[in-house]
Amino acid sequence: MTKKPKSNLINQSLTQVNRDILSDIAEISLDTTMKKFAADQELLRDLPVIKWLVAANSVWNSVHNAHFLKKYASFIGQVSAEHITKENMLLLNEDVLSADVIEKVTENTLVYIERYHDELKAKLLGQLFVETFVNNKFSVDEYNSLMFSIDSIHPFEGVSRLKAFYQFQVQVNEALNDEDKEVIWGQQALLGYQPLVMSGLINLPMGGAYFGDFGGASINELGFKFYEQVIRKVIG
Repeated sequence: MTKKPKSNLINQSLTQVNRDILSDIAEISLDTTMKKFAADQELLRDLPVIKWLVAANSVWNSVHNAHFLKKYASFIGQVSAEHITKENMLLLNEDVLSADVIEKVTENTLVYIERYHDELKAKLLGQLFVETFVNNKFSVDEYNSLMFSIDSIHPFEGVSRLKAFYQFQVQVNEALNDEDKEVIWGQQALLGYQPLVMSGLINLPMGGAYFGDFGGASINELGFKFYEQVIRKVIG
């Protein structure tokens, strides 16, 4: 008899009832979410993620709670959109991953959602989750690494800067000769890399040939893959 995989917190959040609640939260403002906390405590306390917060002895204030819940709702919304065809589909499955790995992935996912500055980063993590555990585009190690990368991207300038590096790399890949590549590299060298310096998504210049945060940086293989498979699917 085949052992039925355990339903972890993320999978529990994908039942229709929980998805509907989180979908509503994702669409409303932070202020309205806080009011919802006050008015619908009986409803919200049954959400798996709220039970997790209680079990973790969270002492966050209402603003922090509401902000976390909105980010988590954005994450779940990205995971469930167009990807979940059955309410009981298990994305983290003990037939594929060990129980210890599933527990660690779930724990780290929640920790990073809490750390993220805004809902866009939670959406990026949601898409990364899908590309890893549904579409098998990333390994578990890459998923764990990219959770940190998302956290380290500058919240206002990072994504647009990574897009610029990605576009230059596409041009280099399509260049017909070395001369054209040299021109593109020269233009790319004018890009500042500070918004991405800690992300692990770019190759940083080496040596003392450049000044400040300009010159010589380029998107690396993981950064290119992350932009193409995750960011483009979230923001276009």
